[in-house]
Amino acid sequence: MAVGLLPGVRVLDIGQGISAPYCTKILAHMGAEVIKVEPPEGDVARGMGPFPGDSPHPEKSGLFLALNTNKYGITLDLTSPDGAKTLRELVTSADIVVENPPPDSLEANGLGYETLRSINPGLIFTSVTPFGNRGPYADFKATDLVLYHMSGHAHGLLGAVENPDSDPPIRAGGHQAEFVGGMAATTATLMALYRKRMTGTGCRIDISSFEAMVNQLISGLANCAYGRPAPPRDLSKVEEAAIGGMVSAIGGILPCKDGYVAISPREDAQWERWLGVMGNPPWASDDRFSTREARQENSPSLWKLLSEWSSNYSKHEIARLGQEQRIPCFPVNTVLDLLDDEHLAHRQFFVEIDHPAAGVLKYPGAAYKFSNSQLPLAARPAPLLGEHNHLILENLPWRNWTGQ
Repeated sequence: MAVGLLPGVRVLDIGQGISAPYCTKILAHMGAEVIKVEPPEGDVARGMGPFPGDSPHPEKSGLFLALNTNKYGITLDLTSPDGAKTLRELVTSADIVVENPPPDSLEANGLGYETLRSINPGLIFTSVTPFGNRGPYADFKATDLVLYHMSGHAHGLLGAVENPDSDPPIRAGGHQAEFVGGMAATTATLMALYRKRMTGTGCRIDISSFEAMVNQLISGLANCAYGRPAPPRDLSKVEEAAIGGMVSAIGGILPCKDGYVAISPREDAQWERWLGVMGNPPWASDDRFSTREARQENSPSLWKLLSEWSSNYSKHEIARLGQEQRIPCFPVNTVLDLLDDEHLAHRQFFVEIDHPAAGVLKYPGAAYKFSNSQLPLAARPAPLLGEHNHLILENLPWRNWTGQ
C-alpha cells in the first residue's frame, strides 16, 4: 500500500503554539514532508507543557511533542539577513507555507505572501490569525480565552449558575479556538492543494479562528435566526443533553459510583423502556412524569430521583443497561478512561513513539483510516530543537533533498 496521501508535498511550518502546528501535524500524518522552522529559542509551545513531574524541559512538553510528530525541525533567525535568505531558498521548492502570527510575522520580516509568491508562483500560503487579515478586528490580539468568549460558546456552556444575570460565563478547558482554527486551516489548505493540482495556481489563505469558532454554533445561530430566545444558563432549569438547552426532551448527566453517565430517553417510548431499566420504581406512574412535557416541567424533581438510583451503579453498568434497551446512554469518560478504552485499542487509535528525550509515550492518532493507504502516524518523533539543521540547511538547495 502507498504510505500516506501526500507524497512529495513539501510544507514549511513557520507557526508557533497550536493552530498552525496542528494544521501541519495533520498534513504530516497524511504523508507530507513537513519542515518545522523555529526561532533559535524554539517554539513557545516547548514551554507550555504539560511536563513529566511538572518539571519544565524544552524537549519534553507534551503539547509540543503531540503537535509536531512526523516533522523535521530546523532553526532560523528570520530577522537576520542570512535567516531570511535561507527561508527564501527553502520556499523555492515548497508547496505550502503555514504561519500564525504574531509574535513573529513573516510580513514584518519582509517575507510575506507577495514576496514569497514572486519566488514561487504556485505557493499556497496559509495564515491563521485570531480575526483574519481584514475587518474591524483585524489588528486585535487575542488568546484562546478571548476567542472562546467572543464566539459565543462560553455563554452557552451550562453550569451551576446561581444568578445568571451576575455570574459570568465560563469556558471549556483546553485550547478550543486554536485547535478549531488549525482544523479550518487544514481543510482550506487541502482544498487549495487540490485546486493547484487542477490548475497549477497557488493562493493565499486567510483563516480567522474567530469565524471558525462561530461556525461551530450553527444550531444556536439557527434558533436565534428563527426568533427564539437565547437558552438559559441556569442548570437547574435546563437538565438536557442538547447543547444550550435547545430541545425540550429530558436528558442529562447522572452521578454514579465511579463518575457520571449521560442519558437521553427523549421520547415517551424510550422513557417507558428506561423505567424498565430502573425496575419500574414506585414513582414511575406519577402524573408529573407521565409525558415528555411534564417531565421537562418537573425536571429538577425528576433528576433527583434518577440520581438517587444511578448512584448505586457504575457508569459502564448503566450505559450497557440503557444501550440494551436502545436508549442513548453512555459513560462520561475521563482522559484516563480513554487511554484504556477497548474500542480505541481495537482500532489502534493510540500509537507509541520513542522520543530521544521524552522516551516512549502514547500519542493520539488519526480519526480516519484509508483502505488503500497506510498513514505514517509514527514515522518520527517531534524534532529536537534544530535537530535537522545539518540535514536540510547544509544541503541547500532544498530541491535536491528527498526527505529520507
